[in-house]
Amino acid sequence: MNSEQLTFVDLFSGAGGFLRGFMDAGFEPLFSVENWKPAIETHKTNYPNVPLLSKDIREISNEEFIKSAKGKKVNVVVGGPPCQGFSTIGNRNPNDERNNLILEFLRTVKTLKPDFFIMENVRGLVSSKNGYFRDILLERFKEIGYENAQCKIICAADYGVPQKRYRVFFIGSKDGQEIDYPKEFSKQNPETLRDHIMDLVGKENQVPNHIPMNHNPIVKERISYILEGGGIHPNIPEHLLKGSRSDFKDNKLKNFSHVYKRLHRDKPATTMVPGHNAFPLHPIENRSLTVREAARIQTFPDDVIFEGTRQEQCIQVGNAVPVKLSKIFAEHLKQILVEEWEQITTY
Repeated sequence: MNSEQLTFVDLFSGAGGFLRGFMDAGFEPLFSVENWKPAIETHKTNYPNVPLLSKDIREISNEEFIKSAKGKKVNVVVGGPPCQGFSTIGNRNPNDERNNLILEFLRTVKTLKPDFFIMENVRGLVSSKNGYFRDILLERFKEIGYENAQCKIICAADYGVPQKRYRVFFIGSKDGQEIDYPKEFSKQNPETLRDHIMDLVGKENQVPNHIPMNHNPIVKERISYILEGGGIHPNIPEHLLKGSRSDFKDNKLKNFSHVYKRLHRDKPATTMVPGHNAFPLHPIENRSLTVREAARIQTFPDDVIFEGTRQEQCIQVGNAVPVKLSKIFAEHLKQILVEEWEQITTY
């Protein structure tokens, strides 16, 4: 079996982290599914030749899924359903209707019957309601023929991504064989930001999506007192501890260390999370990360252009599966598929 014969379907595509990683590993994308306009535009800009079902997955029938595969065997179904209801940031809401989209992932797998599936989500899914949703999902996957379905929380930094990003990955194989997760290789010596974003200093507005936020003067001054890899300097002036907006000017800032967190050049980044104010501070510049810097940390190559407003771009980048991590999973499954094919053709 050569790489041209390997296929995958990309659900909840977003900025295309899973998509790009599997394509870079030599898989053929049969189609993607995405319903959010900014992400749809990003898909069209970067992957115009990859078929896209641009509507709510709940409105896509089983027949349309099968038709979109164009009669080809589906080797892998991948996707990261919207996970805000399970997020460990903010108030978790297991009853959030977006959680139902996880069941849509399961429906698609049941319909397309791929050799493998990979579903990524926040680790809060594992702990929510004492693991109730995790157990239900694993049971559902087993009911549709993936008896060995399993899940594991992994850290992207252990796979060469310069980011301490913890996510749960559900995987399963149709033939029931046990699947090992890709072997960690950078647990002791993680990638750092020095080799990933520091070369962008001085190239602001010269590289696509590398546009700094226009912080107001008091915010810039406040940021200047944030130490690299840590929090505020103990000698920060009192006036900088108060809000700069007119409606907060007399209120002392709360959760200061969380909001103003400066990264360190010689360490991995903290998790890139969605939202235009959520990206951490640059290691040496007195500003938050640009979309391009965050994308670099998510291991997107610079040829990927993110469409939409800055906030929409940030959401796309923050929600994505790191491209490098996706490629590692893809290569891992490709090796299994090729070995299986060679065993079959030997007899």
